[in-house]
Amino acid sequence: MKPLNPFIITGYISPKYFCDREIETKKIIEAIKNNRNLTLYSLRRIGKTGLMQHVFYKLNKEYEVFYLDIHSTSNLAEFINVLGDSLIGKLDSTSSRFMKKVGEMFSNLKPAISFDPLTGNTTVQLSIDSQAEAKQSLKRIFEYIELSSKKVVIAIDEFQQIASYPEKNIEELLRSHIQKTKNISYLFAGSSKHLITSMFTDKKRPFYQSTELMHLKKIDEKKYSKFIVRKFSEYGKSISVEDVEYILNWTKNHTFFVQYVCNKLFSSGINDINLELVKHTQYSILKENEDSYNQIKILLPKNQWNLLKAISLEDGIEQISAQSFIRQHNLSSPSSIALALKALLHKELVTFIDEKYQLENVFLQRWIEREFK
Repeated sequence: MKPLNPFIITGYISPKYFCDREIETKKIIEAIKNNRNLTLYSLRRIGKTGLMQHVFYKLNKEYEVFYLDIHSTSNLAEFINVLGDSLIGKLDSTSSRFMKKVGEMFSNLKPAISFDPLTGNTTVQLSIDSQAEAKQSLKRIFEYIELSSKKVVIAIDEFQQIASYPEKNIEELLRSHIQKTKNISYLFAGSSKHLITSMFTDKKRPFYQSTELMHLKKIDEKKYSKFIVRKFSEYGKSISVEDVEYILNWTKNHTFFVQYVCNKLFSSGINDINLELVKHTQYSILKENEDSYNQIKILLPKNQWNLLKAISLEDGIEQISAQSFIRQHNLSSPSSIALALKALLHKELVTFIDEKYQLENVFLQRWIEREFK
C-alpha cells in the first residue's frame, strides 16, 4: 500500500517508509531468535514503537507477535485486562476452541467476550474484584499462552508503569510467571531511562539482569537526510539537502517532530520545497499549537513556568543550580528551583538527556524561543 503522504506520523506501514534502524533491528531479532529477552528504552516519540512494529513485520511469518501499551494502566487489574485482551483468543484457530478454552480457564472471573464481525477480532474483559482474583487470572493467562505450540513474542511498552501500581510485589509476581514460560520471548520498552533501567540493573529487584538493554538513540542525520530527500523525490517533489539539514536542526533530529514537519511540507501542495516554505510551515505549526502552549503557561505555577522558559531559552542546561543561570533568568532560590524541576520532570515537560535538562516537546521549546527571546 502506497500512502498519500510518505512521512508517517503514527503507526507502521512497511520497511519502505521506515528510516534506518538496521543495526537495532538486527540486534532485536537476533535476541528473539535466541530466546533472549530485551529491554528497549528511549526518549518519547523517538521511534521506539515504530521500531518494534518494524521488527514484528519481519518476524510475522515465524512468530505470533503481540504489542501491549500499559502507559494508561494504574493497577494490576487494569494491566491484566490489557494483557488478556491482547492475547486471549488470538492463539486459537477456531472461535469454538477459543470459547471452550476461555470458559474452562476463566469461568470464575466471568469473562465478557465480544466479537467484531467486520474484523473478526475478539475483545475479552475479566471481572477482577480482589488481589487474589488478579493473581489467579494472571496465572491463567500465562497457562493459556503455554498451551499454544506457536512461537510468541510479547512486547510491553512503558513497562516501568508497573512500578507505580499500588499492589505490593508486582515485579516479583510478573517475573515468576515470565521466567517459567518456554515458548515466549519478551520485549520490554520504556521512555523513562531512570525508571526502566533501574528495574533491570538494581540487584535488589526481581528483573535484575534478566534482559539485554538497548538505548535507542536518534537516527543518524546523514541517513535521515537521504531518506527525506528520497521520499519527496519518489512523489515528484524536491527539497535540497541544505533545507533538510535546517529541518533536522530545528527539530533537534527528534523523529516525531521531523516527521511532522515533513508531513506538513508534503501536504502543502508545492512540489519545489524551499527554505521560505520550510520556515512558513514551522511557524504555522507553532501557531496551530499556540492555544495549548498558552494553557501550559497559565496552568503552571510561576516558579515552574519561569524555569521551563529558562531551560528553553538556554537550549538545555547542565547545572540547574548554577548561579549564572539563576541570575540571568531571574529565578528564585536553589531550593525552589529544585522543587520546580522535580514537578516539571514528573509532568514530563522536561527530561534529562545528553547530560542536560531539556524540554520533551521540541515544538513547545521553539514557541517559547519565538515568544520570549
